[in-house]
Formats: sequence, C-alpha cells, structure tokens
Amino acid sequence: MPILVVFALTAACLPVRWPDPVFGGGPWAAAGATAAAVALSLSAAVALRVWVVRTLRRQPVRKAEVTATYARLRRLLFFANVGLAALCVLGLGWGAFVRRHLVVPGRVDADGGPLLGPFAELAVPLPYFAILLGAWVIYYDAERALHRTTPAGPVDRPFWGRAGYFVHHLRQFALLAVLPVGLFVAQQTAARFAPETVQTEWYRVGQVAMVPVLVLFLPLLIKPLLGLQPLPPGPHRDRLGATARRLHFRCADLLLWPTHGAAANAMIVGLLPRVRYVIFTDRVLDELDPDELDAVFGHEVGHARHGHVWLYAGFLLLSMTVLAAGALLAGKRLDAAGVGLPEWAEGWVALPPLVLVAGYVFLVFGFLSRRCERQADVYGCRTVSCADPDCRGHDAKTRLPDRAAGLCPTGIRTFVSALERVSLVNGYVGASADRRRSGAGRAAGGFVRWLRAWQHSTPERRAAFLLGLIGRPDRERRFQRSLAVLRWGLILGLAAALYGLGEAVGWGELLQVL
Repeated sequence: MPILVVFALTAACLPVRWPDPVFGGGPWAAAGATAAAVALSLSAAVALRVWVVRTLRRQPVRKAEVTATYARLRRLLFFANVGLAALCVLGLGWGAFVRRHLVVPGRVDADGGPLLGPFAELAVPLPYFAILLGAWVIYYDAERALHRTTPAGPVDRPFWGRAGYFVHHLRQFALLAVLPVGLFVAQQTAARFAPETVQTEWYRVGQVAMVPVLVLFLPLLIKPLLGLQPLPPGPHRDRLGATARRLHFRCADLLLWPTHGAAANAMIVGLLPRVRYVIFTDRVLDELDPDELDAVFGHEVGHARHGHVWLYAGFLLLSMTVLAAGALLAGKRLDAAGVGLPEWAEGWVALPPLVLVAGYVFLVFGFLSRRCERQADVYGCRTVSCADPDCRGHDAKTRLPDRAAGLCPTGIRTFVSALERVSLVNGYVGASADRRRSGAGRAAGGFVRWLRAWQHSTPERRAAFLLGLIGRPDRERRFQRSLAVLRWGLILGLAAALYGLGEAVGWGELLQVL
C-alpha cells in the first residue's frame, strides 16, 4: 500500500501548525513520549517474530497457518503503525517539537515565526521511519524462517543476508515513498529560502516542465535504485524474446529483480521503447509454467499496447491541475463574499486539499486503473490464445497468431491459472477466509483487500470476468468499447473543466499556484 504511505508522509510534511502535547509538559516530554510509542510498536514486532520462529522450529508442519497469520498480523501492524505515527505527531507533540526546534537560529519566516531548517519537514514523520527501519531488522528472522522451512523441516535455500534484506526494502521505500515526498519537501525548502526565485516565471515553467521529464526518464533511475539486472541468457530470455517478436513489441531490455524469492511479480516501466523495461522478479520466473509466464508478459505488454502509462500520466496531470484551479476559484469566491477562516483553522488550511486529492486518487483514478488492468488481462489472455475461439487445448503443433489476434478458452484459462498462482505465492487471502469471522472482522478484511487491490481489483473478480468471456466474444467487444468511452470521456471532460476554470481564475494566477 505505498500510495497510502505517500499521502500520509506528504500530510506530515505540510506546513501545518501541529498541536502541543495533549498531556502538557515541555518539548522533551513530547520527545520522550514519542520514543516510548516507537518502542511499543517495535516490541509488538519482536513478539510476532518470536512467535513465528519458535512455532516453525517446533512445528514446521504449521507453515501454511503461520504464513497466513503472519501476513495478516503484519498488515494489521502496518495500519497500527501509521496510526501510532499520527498519534505521535498530533497527540504527543512530536510535530510541534520539530516545528519549534529544527529551525535556523536568528531567521524568521514570512509570518514572523522561526524559520524551519532545510528539509526539516522530513523529521515530522520520523517516528514512522524509525518504526519501519526497526521492523525490517526485526522481521528478518521471521522471513528467513518462513523461507527456509518446509513441512519436512528446514532446508538450505538461498535467502538474503540481514544487510541485503534491509537494503532490498530500503531501495523500494526510497523509490516509492522517499522520492516523491522528497521532491515535495524540496519545493517547500526552496520556497522558504529563495522565495524571490520561486516566484519567477522561468522557475514556474521549469517546475511544470520537470514533470514530463521525470516521467520519461524515471526508468533509468529505477534500474539502479532497485538493483535490477538484465535477464540472463537462457530459456526464459529466449522464450520471452520470441513472444515479444510475435507481439511486435519493443523495449530497451528485459530485467530481473532479485528478491531471493520474496515476491512474485512483473511490471512494465517507461513510456518510450528506448527507455522502457519489462521487469520480472526471480520468484515469478521460478513459479510459473512457460505458458503462464508468457501470459503474464502479455499482460505487461498490454499496458504498453493500449497506452495505459500515457493515459495515467495525462489523466493525473490534468486532474491535479483541475483540482488546483478549482481550489483557487473557491478561495477567490470566498474572499469576494467576505468569508474568512476561523483562527483555529488557519494553521490547518493545507491539510483539506491533500485529503481531497487522496480521495480523488483512490476513487476516480482507482476506478480507471482497475478497468485498464482488466484490459491488460484480456491482452494477456490473447497472448497465449490460438485463433480458434472454441479450442479445447493447445499442443506442440498449435500456432499462436501474431499481435495477439486470437482469444480462446485455453488462453483465458492459462492467464487465470497464472493470476491465481501469483496471488497464492504472494500470500493473498481471499474473501472465503472471512467466512468464520464476525461481521466486523469480515468488514475489516474486505477493506484491507480493497486497499491492496484498489488499482487492480481482487484476483477473484479479475478471474470471474475473464472466465465470463469464454464463448462470449460480444462481451469482450462491449467492454473494449465502454473503456474507450470512459477514457476519452475523462480526458475530454477534464480538458473542458480546465479550460473553463482557467478562464475563470486567470491562467497567470493558475500557473503561480502550480
């Protein structure tokens, strides 16, 4: 759930007037209470690690049960840790401590208060960082025990060393969370220390132009950050290369993401073929049959073939601009009506827009993303389909058409099999696991599954849709048409809204806000 972490960290780094400790006391009391809260969280992680290691050592036959319980408790601890970090900032006074003490001596800001130091905002979510880094160290033993244990007892399979495990997680966190939040904080630091430069026209234009540049060349940064390697010569590379040629698909390279079996996944990054990569984790290569691997590769190619990355970039850019213009227009209307904020709310004015953006991304972009994932699923089915819509199975003589032109029952079932296997390997727990829980437990489980699958939908729903296409070519055509209408409707609607809002607020003022 990286997107939830990004929004939470961004909220912590906003210029908000964080409250003093609810229990009173000085700044060091706030620091002490925060340290105690972090220690409490890490103690829970230690207890979970001890339970996993001891249980597997004594009863290795319980590995499946331990794995499911461990995954569920780690997800619960994730939400608990986010809430605990929020409590540190909002209730225990850590946010106020940072705002008052990490300042430049003798300097004041535009409001006459102490000038916050460069990148000091990143210290506000420091309790969460401390919990996260400590948890990686603590959970290593549990992860290694799960990796090495079979019902017959421990086996000697390669796993990360402790340092490698830590760096592996740190790389992902740096890419998915620290990079976007760091860019946001860098902008705030520049606004504090060089306000005249930030207000210039060339700076604003350069800032807007930097977005497409980052999007275009981010794959070049992903490769070293995640420690990706070219997929080595061998059967996997030969087969995937042949599939790419059959699909008339071009990319810069096929990459291997060594995770020591920690994840089974594949992804595509990059807008242009020269900076486009298709990435496979080691476990997805080990777990899937050749036809299933082709289907997963076809899913990633489907994202490129249907222009999903371009669509996402354009949709998010237009959406954020429209939301900014709408907020600017609302502010101007309130000012014109003489409506002002109460004094207590002035220090929190930066928070509601972020909550609005988060809700918009989860609901609107999530809806679009799930439809695009379904379209990529169909392309994955087509990748391993023959030209016979009523085929009963493939053999060595079956010829698959170029450009994924067929869609047959065998291809659909092959992709569904790959989807189910990847979900199982990654520890996905379906709705059937909630049948024995209370109503509150089922609701909580459903909410967590929605959060995990807000971009992709759940494996059960994806599989049900695909299997429903067997013998129903009309259903696939209707889906493709409806998605085309949705895509163009969203883009054209956002463009029209932007034009209207830009005319209402003035394009110059809108550029200043951006």
